[in-house]
Amino acid sequence: MKRLSSLILFIAIVLASLQSGTKQVFSFQNETPEVVVRKYLDAVISNDYQTAFTLVSDQNEDIREWLAFLRFVTSVAPEKLISIIHLAHSFTTHQVVQIDLPNDGTAVIKVESTVPDMEKVLEITHSEYEIKSLYDNGSLPLKQKQGTFILGKENNIWKIKEMEGTSGDSASKIALDLARKLLSKEESLKLDNEIRNYQNKKRS
Repeated sequence: MKRLSSLILFIAIVLASLQSGTKQVFSFQNETPEVVVRKYLDAVISNDYQTAFTLVSDQNEDIREWLAFLRFVTSVAPEKLISIIHLAHSFTTHQVVQIDLPNDGTAVIKVESTVPDMEKVLEITHSEYEIKSLYDNGSLPLKQKQGTFILGKENNIWKIKEMEGTSGDSASKIALDLARKLLSKEESLKLDNEIRNYQNKKRS
């Protein structure tokens, strides 16, 4: 169990990103806070971390370190693990439900996301084909999640300063189930070592 702790942490974070932009970097000079949030969500889901970085405040190291960690692990994780996560991402939709502009120079964007309920999905199947079939038939278990983004201007450009409410329910359990079902013992240990080495280098 301990040997898989880093792996479980990674999968939990990626699953959480279901609730959290495009392949080209745009000029953000005239973009509204809502557009910035939408592009960030699209960027994270499509693993376009270069764009995601440009949309986050330089002052929030936590978000930037999280994005760097995701970028690293998705580059070394086994394809069968990443493909399931990508498939879940492809079924995710977002809707901006509220926009507030307080008199403090910030913007508060509340988003409702419809995401696959991976805990229930994994109780039914671990097959990509069957998961796709569930989605096509309208029977894929889904759930709604809420998230809040707080933005501020930096050099006259809206940037994401804080994110709240983006963690997934039972993420650790789902992560452990994925690791057990999708990866061999050797694959799990290899990825776990890769993550540990990365984390140790960041600490040193």
